[in-house]
Amino acid sequence: MKNKRGFLLYGFGNKDLDYGKLAVCCALSIKTNLKNNDVTVVMDEGTKKWIESSVSENVLKIAFDNIVLPKEKFRSGKRRHYDSPWITFKAEFNNQNRVMAYKYSPYDETIMIDSDYIVMNDNFDGIWGSKEDVMMNNKAVDLQGNRFGSITDRRLSRHGIPMYWATVVYFKKSKYSEIFFNLVDYVREEYNFFQFLYEFSEGFYRNDFSFSIAAHILNGYIKNGMPSLPETPLLASYQKDAIAGIKTANEIIFLAHKPNESWKSTLVNIKDMNVHIMNKRELLRISDEYIDLCMEKL
Repeated sequence: MKNKRGFLLYGFGNKDLDYGKLAVCCALSIKTNLKNNDVTVVMDEGTKKWIESSVSENVLKIAFDNIVLPKEKFRSGKRRHYDSPWITFKAEFNNQNRVMAYKYSPYDETIMIDSDYIVMNDNFDGIWGSKEDVMMNNKAVDLQGNRFGSITDRRLSRHGIPMYWATVVYFKKSKYSEIFFNLVDYVREEYNFFQFLYEFSEGFYRNDFSFSIAAHILNGYIKNGMPSLPETPLLASYQKDAIAGIKTANEIIFLAHKPNESWKSTLVNIKDMNVHIMNKRELLRISDEYIDLCMEKL
């Protein structure tokens, strides 16, 4: 392997959400904006075959430097998604294999990133060579700069530990990182116990919670003991937000939903800022246009 630094994405598609196409968009956003832009994607054989038939061979060749087809099988479940404030749907959610990132990554330094995250600047180029072994975001804001979400998007429970976002995770191949990911996996396996211990509500498995608990334990049970990524806070778009249009590969116009005034949305222009787009259907609606805009720059 030539490149010792790179990005790790996940793309396990299903009939409701095309995570393979999302991973292509994320990968091309990385290629468009970053100098260190090697990309490895982890996906199942079915998604690989689907994405090979839905995008051109040239696009795939540019987007992905490595494709990992894992042998491990993890339990998946269904979760409710929003597509606008008024439309909900349930879709398969296969997210438990992120605990294997340390094993899957071929790099000495890795940035693991959600496939619905779009890179629109070069900030990540400044992370490489960090003295830290693992870094995650410990704060998130919405498109209008407000603290993101409900109390369970800030803490594991009302009076619980602060939450780290597993949307973007930097890690090195080191003993500390290996122990950290082994601990994350242990929390995943004993999720019901840790749910009782940390008093968070029942529901689908959340990587944010497992990563937060592992960070809390490994760093001596202190608040925010894990270093935060330099690009903090994480900028995130709600599932109830819409995309009004796309101007360039680095500029997207959103209709930002107001949680306390459900009948209102505000136009927000996001330019040259990295953004986590949680409304996956909205991102998929502009995916072909976005791929074309990226390919024009590459």
